[in-house]
Amino acid sequence: MGWKFWKRSNPMDPQEMLARGHAQPNSFPERPQDTLPVGSFGLTVEDVFSITGRGTVVTGQVRTGTVSVGEQVMISRAGQPLAQVEVTGVEMFRKIMRTAKAGDNVGLLLRGVKRDQVARGDVLSK
Repeated sequence: MGWKFWKRSNPMDPQEMLARGHAQPNSFPERPQDTLPVGSFGLTVEDVFSITGRGTVVTGQVRTGTVSVGEQVMISRAGQPLAQVEVTGVEMFRKIMRTAKAGDNVGLLLRGVKRDQVARGDVLSK
């Protein structure tokens, strides 16, 4: 491989590349994680743990809204609802909280779901 390995036989003009990109600005499909209802609670699951005697903990950043202990949330995957569960605990950096608001990185203790029923990328919403 010589020093001209990067040269293509038919180089594309940079202006033509820009024109192609601007012709299809939204060519990527929307992910279900990005289509959370405005104003309601939404959290995308980053990790899942099981604590013996306590239940299942999901971690992630609250994207929109707030959630409190005792509220019901819906777990959905790829836009399809999976289960309705209750939040029995909210913890943020080893501090027990009553509520979590948008922007908080939290762990939510859930009642009514097993660890293998929730996966990374699932969405919790009200």
